[in-house]
Amino acid sequence: MDTIEHLEFLSKLKFSDEERKKFEKEFGDIVSFVNEITELDLSDDLDKDQPIGLDELRADEPSPSMPREQVLQNAPKQKDGCYVTPLVVE
Repeated sequence: MDTIEHLEFLSKLKFSDEERKKFEKEFGDIVSFVNEITELDLSDDLDKDQPIGLDELRADEPSPSMPREQVLQNAPKQKDGCYVTPLVVE
């Protein structure tokens, strides 16, 4: 069983001959790209524990874009300045 047939079996899909040829080319391109990525030298001073520097984050402050009254004017039901939604958990 070749790779494409094996993937068909695992994914429970059936490809036509044309789809199989197209998929084989695209899959080969993906595998080649992954191989290129694995060959990259990423050892330079990268902090792998912190993907984003903490100094790059914005302050976590609320910034209302509209007045509460305007936001609630289309609410089907409201109470004490909040939306009233149907109970979904008993």
